[in-house]
Amino acid sequence: MQDKIILGLLLDGDKSSYDLQKSMETSTGFFYNTSQGSIQPALKKLVQNGHVRLEEVRRGGRSKKVYSITEEGREEFLRWADEPIALEKPRDPALVKMFFFHYASGERRIELVEEYLREIEAVEANLRRFQRMNRDHLEKNEELRSDPRVRSRLDTLDFGADYYAFLKGWYGNYLRRWREGTEP
Repeated sequence: MQDKIILGLLLDGDKSSYDLQKSMETSTGFFYNTSQGSIQPALKKLVQNGHVRLEEVRRGGRSKKVYSITEEGREEFLRWADEPIALEKPRDPALVKMFFFHYASGERRIELVEEYLREIEAVEANLRRFQRMNRDHLEKNEELRSDPRVRSRLDTLDFGADYYAFLKGWYGNYLRRWREGTEP
């Protein structure tokens, strides 16, 4: 999946691996883990497969590696984009932890859920902030409002914010049941 994310971001324009990482952190990073350690091997494979071109550019006396998508990479990405959406099982470590939660001590369970809930609330707040910033920016820019890339990215942002709102509600109720002693 990392390779598809890279190809999609390169359709927006040439980027260094650092630029790709920063783009991912503020977009796909909310629902797909990313790191330089995974970006570099994916870029190497994309270059080997002819989907991405690497060029060394000198800027300000420094050499910088810049990646761009090739026509083959564009075709590969568009082929993938047209494939059916595959339903996947959630891979959520929190659910695995909950499956065995009965082994944790009572007070510790509450602390763990409280900590997790704070993390969820922080991510949700961040996504809501991005939503507001994007909506404010779109109100001022007619050209962006008509760009289909913007619509699909905002839809993804909306899904993410709603997903974390769901988690916050679910874990909030779960925590309440533990505190009230209605959980076994």
